[in-house]
Amino acid sequence: MSVKRETAPRLPRVVQIGFNKCGTRSFQRLFERAGHPVVQHKVRKPFRPSRKAAYLIQQNLRAGRPVFAGMEDYVLYAGLIHQSETESFEAIRHFREMLRDYPDTILILNVRDREDWIRSRLGHGRGELLQRVMRQRGVATAEEVAELWRREWDAHLADVRSAMKDRPGQLIEFNLDTDSVQQLIDRLPGYGLRAEDWGDVGRTRGVRELALVKRFKRWWAHVRFRPET
Repeated sequence: MSVKRETAPRLPRVVQIGFNKCGTRSFQRLFERAGHPVVQHKVRKPFRPSRKAAYLIQQNLRAGRPVFAGMEDYVLYAGLIHQSETESFEAIRHFREMLRDYPDTILILNVRDREDWIRSRLGHGRGELLQRVMRQRGVATAEEVAELWRREWDAHLADVRSAMKDRPGQLIEFNLDTDSVQQLIDRLPGYGLRAEDWGDVGRTRGVRELALVKRFKRWWAHVRFRPET
């Protein structure tokens, strides 16, 4: 007589729906060191080209497929942004579709001081992101881009808070400046997360570089090939 094996219930997916430059890589390490499969910006599978997760989400939405079709075997999804020369697609804005297709999903609204975030974003990729967004949006100055980002930040946070007010158990708002990682861990008790695995990964503030190294990195950031997908 065959014996049916009991399998452990699948943990709900956890999706970061805050903007990039808000601790994405720190969350990645926290979950990876607890043994969870993570999508951080790209879907990487053996013997296959890496693909941008946000691009795949965009294609799924256009085709009427579930949001995470083709990448459903992960626990944490983070860094869900797709930037091309002509468009910017931030999958974080489609949190309603995520909940529609995967109703038990837990959302993390990861935030920090807004103006610090803008300064960090303006310098991302040695200014390459700023230049690309200026071309996308048809604006001429960094301050115009900064104002666009301020409005998008405020609108997105207000939208998430309003939409999730009746589902408080599925939204974790985490402020990198003021909240302790233990607060996050306490909200996700089944995930085996450990405070010692948390850190400010990818921080560039205060890092000193030789002038020649800095110039090379800036040149490379602006000329290197970036796949559209």
